[in-house]
Amino acid sequence: MKISVAITSYNQKQHLIEAIDSALAQTLLPCQIIIVDDGSTDGSPEVIAGYKSRYPELIEAIFHAHNQGIPATRNDALKAVIGDYVTFLDGDDRFLPAKLEKEAKLLEQNPQAQIAYSNHYRITENGDRIGVWAEGSPLPQGDVFRQIFAKELPRGGNLIYMMVRYPAWLQTGFYDPHLPRGEDYDMCIRLSKRCRVVYCHEPLSEYRKDENRISRALPSAEKLTRSYYIYRKNLHLLDDLDESARHYIKRKIKKIMQKQIRQAAEEIMQAGQLSEACQREASNYYAKALEDIASLLGT
Repeated sequence: MKISVAITSYNQKQHLIEAIDSALAQTLLPCQIIIVDDGSTDGSPEVIAGYKSRYPELIEAIFHAHNQGIPATRNDALKAVIGDYVTFLDGDDRFLPAKLEKEAKLLEQNPQAQIAYSNHYRITENGDRIGVWAEGSPLPQGDVFRQIFAKELPRGGNLIYMMVRYPAWLQTGFYDPHLPRGEDYDMCIRLSKRCRVVYCHEPLSEYRKDENRISRALPSAEKLTRSYYIYRKNLHLLDDLDESARHYIKRKIKKIMQKQIRQAAEEIMQAGQLSEACQREASNYYAKALEDIASLLGT
């Protein structure tokens, strides 16, 4: 099994070395390590160039002249893949040494599956472990489309650092360039609709819990707009489900978006220091957003 590892980074020099070293330290070596730098200005390109010079047959380095965003960066990595399977790693996170070997073994043992995903440790900015993503019982396998769409995985998460059979990605399509944030959720929805999945409950990677990550800092109104786009785009994928499953998923989506509406309205009021005009604006925003959800979901 030939595996490509794709590392994407933007101004993460302080952690990038650890990320690259963790890919190089795998018990099952990848056939290719693609490193895409998205216009960093912190010296990351020089670090990547150094690795490229030391491992010219293994490392493929791609440099963006200016910042293009996450979807473009990941898509450029996908276009460079030569392996049968590919797995991503953010430039501030780390693989544990047996990550590739254990996920590859799962896929070999389950030839009907095209995706393997695993548990992971959550770590601080300094790299200290503070917990695991999935505690308790193992997570679902097989057809996980409903759980993905309804955001039922721990912490509302996605299949981060999943190992995917490359032809499945080619057939599904790459990351949506219209989604500068939330692109991973959209991608997981589309892949899980097409592919069967296997899961390893052992943590095989380390995910840095950085409160400054851009996705967490977005205003609620922007998050709501992003959610509306993702659901409007992918709701047709529910058409072949039975009525009870469609109703269940739409009800879960409605709850998620209602929460985002409340948060957005509260932010509008806080920004206006609770003035009467701002209260009216928040009220109108709330009402209009609820109407949009009802129209979207047919409720």
